[in-house]
Amino acid sequence: MLQVDPSAEPDVIEAAYKRLALRYHPDRNAGDARAEEHMKRINEAFRVLGKPDSRADYDARTGARLPELEITPAEIALRAVDPNAREITFSVHLRQSGGPSFDPAIHRIDLALAPPWHQAEVHWHWSHDRLPADVDFTLAFADGFLEPGGTFSGDIELTVAARD
Repeated sequence: MLQVDPSAEPDVIEAAYKRLALRYHPDRNAGDARAEEHMKRINEAFRVLGKPDSRADYDARTGARLPELEITPAEIALRAVDPNAREITFSVHLRQSGGPSFDPAIHRIDLALAPPWHQAEVHWHWSHDRLPADVDFTLAFADGFLEPGGTFSGDIELTVAARD
């Protein structure tokens, strides 16, 4: 409605509001019902996006302006895995690389496992419920999954989502 990017900063939102308000204001468009309706929607959009608290609520509900994550290392190579252990344990470091600040009250971190990891029973824990954080993984596989000398790879994706 305000013709700005979902990640726009407050000063950009305010400038867009002022530009559109000048264009559609009833004083400049007397008797134009479409302009009046458009102005009402512009006012409502600015009422929501122009205040930090209502903006945060809007972002959480719509998924706009979610924190962006960086995981290091980006790849994990598993070598010399004991097939009798049936478990793989490793850690990654998770930090925010962009977007608004991560807030555990309105954001959650989701885990998505691509093949072959999806066959594992996954336990994961991250420190402090805030970023940056170390995330510890334990993947437990059924007997026979891990073979001596076997190689496999797949993606484990951590993403930020709005809490329900």
